[in-house]
Parts: sequence; structure tokens; C-alpha cells
Amino acid sequence: MKVDRTELLARIGGERLQSIARTVLGESGAVLGEWDAVPLKAGGLAALGVERALLLLQGSARVAAEERSWSVVLKVLARGAESDDPSLAGYWKREALLYSSGILDALPKGLGAPRFYGLDEPADGVVWLWQERVREVDEHHWPLARWALAARHLGRFNGAYLAGRPLPTESWLGGRRLRTWLERHHPMVRRIAAAPDNPEISQWWPRPVVDAILRLWQERQMFCDALEQLPQTFGHGDAIRRNLFAGSGPDGSEQTIAIDWEHAGHYAAGEEVGQTLSSASAFYDVEPSDLPALDDALFTGYLAGLADAGWRGDPRPVRFAYLAHAALRNAFNAVGATMANEVGRVSALQTYGHSWEELAERRAVLRPFLLDLAAEARRLSDAR
Repeated sequence: MKVDRTELLARIGGERLQSIARTVLGESGAVLGEWDAVPLKAGGLAALGVERALLLLQGSARVAAEERSWSVVLKVLARGAESDDPSLAGYWKREALLYSSGILDALPKGLGAPRFYGLDEPADGVVWLWQERVREVDEHHWPLARWALAARHLGRFNGAYLAGRPLPTESWLGGRRLRTWLERHHPMVRRIAAAPDNPEISQWWPRPVVDAILRLWQERQMFCDALEQLPQTFGHGDAIRRNLFAGSGPDGSEQTIAIDWEHAGHYAAGEEVGQTLSSASAFYDVEPSDLPALDDALFTGYLAGLADAGWRGDPRPVRFAYLAHAALRNAFNAVGATMANEVGRVSALQTYGHSWEELAERRAVLRPFLLDLAAEARRLSDAR
């Protein structure tokens, strides 16, 4: 279902927005003043003619004789033809259901989520999710120690469910998330297989890399079976750097705040930070040369977090899940397997701040690293 821009902006306002502002400010008598809505992602308001939108609403409110500022993030979610199955990775309503369920209200110390301000369903197949605006307290660039701390916080979170906290059983949080993610990659794999036949493409997709990628594709079901047979925990599912913010807890301690929980579900311990590693250099958060050190920092920090939660298990299955997820989640990204059109070039600049050619080059540099992770996971699997 599509969301009309004019209709959306007309609906935002009046008593409901005043209620949201009062909740944000913690003032039941606040009177709404001037406000505005701006897009938080490229495409923004123009994209409200499609299925999703992310808006920052900010303005003022009068509290007694004082004018106070407020801000809130509004996620507009809409049902799509391919997003209405709760078992699929892209189920449209998962994040809204998760926030309204209260599951995120008692996260282990160190990990936080944006405050939940409310949920509206203004029409069939449309949900408005009102959330706290989260901003980074430090610079965007994280030293290795901060990556390790984030991994430790994620380890505490995952580890709590391995150490006795009941695993959420809601159907929309079920497992097989990685498997369903991979199944939509069939067209991309066909493009990858054909890449070396085009000399303009083979610079990014040489035959040895393509052969290794296709081997991993053939093994994907085996890896997924192994992951699903391991003890399962509850995870965020997309703990990449752009979804993690450095912040402070109520007691002033360092905290990692995770946004965008739409991929939350059941995963094997280790998969959580495998996704962190897999995307770190692809999104220009670290240089490719830093990945071995990041690998060590993330995995060491994650094991420390599991131990904090009371887990005392064998680290080898955790390492396997970490590696297998990292390789499978991004090895089949087909950037560079076709020549980009104008839309693709504009999208590359808007989303990543880099040209299409720069993205293709970066992905080409990363593929051997991901394939090495797959090889290590394969050796661990063979040793079981």
C-alpha cells in the first residue's frame, strides 16, 4: 500500500502531535507551537509515495511561560506485496509489533533502544511508529575499543537469552531470517555468474572470485542448517555501524543505542556481530586494511559480553556462526556485476556519498576477506 505525501502531512498535527510532544517533554500541559517535518534519508518526503518514509518532526511547545523545543522520529510503515509474511526478513510490521510488545523495555545494561512514544494505524496496512530521536554523542569514527565495547553490549544482550532469560516466542520473531534473506538473491547470483564474461565487469568480478562465490552459494543451505541447529538467542539482526550510536545510560555509563529493529528475531549466538563485521568496510566505517583488527576486537568483545551475561559455553560454535553469517550476508551483493544506470549512480551518491565506481571497487576489495571468513567457517564445520 502506498502512502500519499499530502495526506500524511495533513494528518500529522492537532491533538495527536500535541500528545506526542507532551510525551517527549514529559509535560502533560505542554501546548504545541510551530513545527516542521523533514526527511531523515535521501528521497525523504518525495519517497512518501512509496512504502516507507522516515521523518524528523521538530518544533516548540509552551510549558507555562516557557517555550521548549522537542523532536521525534516518525517511521511510516506500509504493507507491501512482498512484505506481508511474518516469516520473511522484510516483514513490514515487525518493528512496530516489537516496540508495542514491551520486549525492548528491559534490555541488559549497556544496550539501549530509542524510546517508544506511540503507535498509530491511520489506515489499513499503514503504521506510524513514533520514536526518540537518537544522536551520536561523539564523532562518527569509532576507534577499535569502541567497536569492541559495542560488541560487548550486544554480547550481553544475546547472552541473556542463553543464560536463562526466556526467548520471545512471537511468530513474527521466528528464525530462518538469514535463509529467507538469501533466497531473494537468486537474480543477483545469476548476474554474478555472468560477470566475468563482460570485460567491463571482470575487473571487479574476476573468475576465481566468482567461482568461490558460487561455491558458497551452493553451500548456503548447509550453512543455514548448521546455524539453525545451534542454540538460538534473540538478536537485533542488523547491528551495523549506522544502526549503532554511542550514548550514555541513566547512570552516566557508556551505552550503545541500537535503532532499526526490523530484522530482530532468533539467531545463533555470534550472528549478531557477524553482521557488524560484514558491513563495516562496505559502508566506509573502517578501511579494508583494518578488518583483521576489527575482527579480533568484535569477537573478543562479544565473547566478553556473553560471559558478562553468565554464558560459559564453547566459543567455537559462536565463532562459526559469526563467520558464516558475515560471509553469507554480504558476499552475494552484486555491486559491480552490471553497469550502473543514472538512477543507480544517483542512489550511490545519496546513500553512501561515493560514486558507483567507488562502491564497485570497495566491494571488490572486500570479497576476498569475506571468502576467507567463509573458508574458516567451513573448516570449523568440518571439524565438528
